[in-house]
Amino acid sequence: MKMTLFWVGLLLFYGPVCLAGGIRTVNVNDTKMQPILLRMGKASVLRFSEKPKKVVIGNQNYYSIEFIENDLTIQPLGDVETNLFVYTPYHTYGFLLKVCHGCNYDDLVYVKWKSKFSPKKKTPKVEKKPGFQAIGLKFAIEKDLNFLVVKTSTDPARSLRMIDLQIKFEGKEKQNLTSLRFVATRGGVPLKGQGYVVEQDILKTGQISKARIFLPLKEARGFTLNAFLDEKKSKIIIGRKYLQ
Repeated sequence: MKMTLFWVGLLLFYGPVCLAGGIRTVNVNDTKMQPILLRMGKASVLRFSEKPKKVVIGNQNYYSIEFIENDLTIQPLGDVETNLFVYTPYHTYGFLLKVCHGCNYDDLVYVKWKSKFSPKKKTPKVEKKPGFQAIGLKFAIEKDLNFLVVKTSTDPARSLRMIDLQIKFEGKEKQNLTSLRFVATRGGVPLKGQGYVVEQDILKTGQISKARIFLPLKEARGFTLNAFLDEKKSKIIIGRKYLQ
């Protein structure tokens, strides 16, 4: 009887510890998916050094996700594993969401970007790196807002093609970019599965912002990139030779 009470006591003492939440730091790059442990009835927070702009989740019906500044709160609504991609102005973070039982789930996760390249080594030039194409095409909305299409790149692991732009405002005061939209079309029809992020919402005279357009990596066919700002618009053709 005493031994039985002893083991029951141990179970009651250690049981809450086994189910406790934890705080940890994870390093993410474009070659590694990090697992995030969640628990039903609990919210977990992913804290980034960059402000998240957009998320893509595999089974969105089973998860509740909210943005709060640099934080992303996740709460599982069902016992379903899925993948999660978080897009910031400069990086794409990949995670595997897992609902765990009887384990130390993640209360707070500090997410750090760690390049796969060694800091002591020079990274390859953009023009020579496989999967990248330098472009240098220019277009503008009127005379004040100028766009430079810098390059395209591919991410085969996530079946994405990315188009990077620089946005420069050369007006006299400042420009609000909250209504700025990018739409890729072919034959006047918007391409399916596209998205975009813009680095800054406000530009002062001479300031430069960055933008990235995301397209499904299906076929290397040219398309028209349209830019809209309120009632103003402009466009440019991205030829097939830049999408190889």
